[in-house]
Amino acid sequence: MRQELRALTGLRGAAAMAVALAHFNNAFPANAGAAFMWHNAVDLFFCLSGFTLSYVYSRETFRFPDYLTARIARVYPLYVVCLISAGALYVWPYLVDPVTYPAGRAALDFALQLTMLNAWPVIGTGMHWDAPAWSLSAEWFCYVVLFPLLLFRNAPSTVATRFLGIVVCSAVGFWLFARYYFEGSIGLSVPESQLSYWVPVVRATCGFVSGWLVFASYQRRDGLHAACTRFSGVIWCGVGLIVLLAYRGLINPQMPVFLWPFVVLAGTGEDSLSSRLLGSKPMHFLGVISYSIYMTHFIILISFMTRFGPLDIWSPAIFGLLAGTTVAVSIGTHFVLEVPARDAIRGLRRLRRAPAST
Repeated sequence: MRQELRALTGLRGAAAMAVALAHFNNAFPANAGAAFMWHNAVDLFFCLSGFTLSYVYSRETFRFPDYLTARIARVYPLYVVCLISAGALYVWPYLVDPVTYPAGRAALDFALQLTMLNAWPVIGTGMHWDAPAWSLSAEWFCYVVLFPLLLFRNAPSTVATRFLGIVVCSAVGFWLFARYYFEGSIGLSVPESQLSYWVPVVRATCGFVSGWLVFASYQRRDGLHAACTRFSGVIWCGVGLIVLLAYRGLINPQMPVFLWPFVVLAGTGEDSLSSRLLGSKPMHFLGVISYSIYMTHFIILISFMTRFGPLDIWSPAIFGLLAGTTVAVSIGTHFVLEVPARDAIRGLRRLRRAPAST
């Protein structure tokens, strides 16, 4: 069992809260373009996942059934509860309509979401009832198809080729998103280009491969790792500058995707101020419950909208209550649902592997 990199756990918590706060976007000034925050935080998740799985698993001990069981135990119980909750709370009561969203189509979407395939091009329709769940479907592709292939491949042998690979992956993800991302709901309307259906999986793949390359630099403690850990403050200043420029509408808000791999690599150092802050007890705890924050916040937001009306009439107190409720519910779902279900599923796998008693 490898030692936990606490700063990366805290980084995951910060990313989850960025997603939630950006979905609560009317808490920000109207010209803030808050949506760019959650797009970019999701790309950070993909990179973190590629790094973390590479960090945890080795090709010598890798067993696909155990690995798949661990992935299912980690993501599926809360995923399916949120899917059913979203369907019951607002999809079936408010969205299902004989003309715009027939019940048969909704049933097909439910089945595809239940199998986590609805963000896959060709197979899926792109509709996700719990909006953030699209990234889980895209990441599922990386779990079951991409990572087992990457694990048994050697990363590029030189610092320059690893760096170039990170830049190319970031550029491909950036270009496809900037050019073909569809602003509406793909599930309820048709984008101009079929390439829009490929954006989720390609974004996830690019971020995941970047995380794999970052891990290779970390593993070798190469010059790229040394530079990122030494100049982590400069990297974070770069992120802040990009966010500020995007806020002002001066650059494309997807630009932070180019820095996320280096943010992750910087977080593997323990001595920098940023790593100490991210690894602090509050941020680490936020990282522990980050998956619950990510999966539940949109459902809580919709529930608040049915209670308090449109976001543009909310007071700051309601937004504060929304954020506090999100954290409180996430603590509950993590300890009451996530942890027990994960342990139960992994326990069943261990029982199946154990020799029969005589």
